Amino acid sequence: MKKSIKKEAYELHPILNPKLWFNDKLKPEVAEKLNDISKEFLDFIELPLNLVDIDIVGSNASYNYNSQSDIDLHFVVNNELSYIDETILQQLYDSKKSSFNRNFDIDIYGIPVELYIEDVNAGNATNGRYSILKNTWIQKPKPVEYDIPDISEELDATLAKCNEMLNSNDMEAVQKYINELYMNRKVGLAEEGEMSLGNLIFKALRNQDMLQKLKDHYFDLKGKSLSLEESKRKVVTKLESAMQEFLKDIKSL
Repeated sequence: MKKSIKKEAYELHPILNPKLWFNDKLKPEVAEKLNDISKEFLDFIELPLNLVDIDIVGSNASYNYNSQSDIDLHFVVNNELSYIDETILQQLYDSKKSSFNRNFDIDIYGIPVELYIEDVNAGNATNGRYSILKNTWIQKPKPVEYDIPDISEELDATLAKCNEMLNSNDMEAVQKYINELYMNRKVGLAEEGEMSLGNLIFKALRNQDMLQKLKDHYFDLKGKSLSLEESKRKVVTKLESAMQEFLKDIKSL
């Protein structure tokens, strides 16, 4: 079990993903398609965008990719040059990005493309960063030589908590826990890097589709909270009828 958990959470390779790279250079057909995707996305968002660069980051710009790894395509922007409040602007970006990803199911050689708008001052941790605009490495990845820790005990506890959330009808608790998982990853990457417990747990959950299950459950609860169920409508109707009868009785007195 421990071995499989390690493999699911992390894989190390001596070369970059051969589906995307050749001699440490992005394959021409891959570069062309990523540029096409980028142009489509920029047309789609229809928002002010002080674009600095468009980069591939994350596992597929390094040596720690696996079968579940996305192509993380980051649109690097400088929000300080915008007249719109940075927090509001990022929320707009995130909304547009989510809408685009829902509308278009895009992959390259079977690898999903995940788009994100990243502020140039965010300082996101990544071993490699490749500019598709300049077709060159901004930050060439270093061969990965990690001592992968055993996360079996922590992962088992996290999975138990996830299953508890999947059986919960407390929408706010589910939302809070999803945010906690994302924040643990963010803090882990910033403080300890790729081998942080928060990042390894996050990757293991994502690879087992647990994160998606949690999000699906949250949106299901959200949808129910915004709906008026038939059983409740009948109760309301009965109360209304009883009230009308009561008013009739009063008027007849």
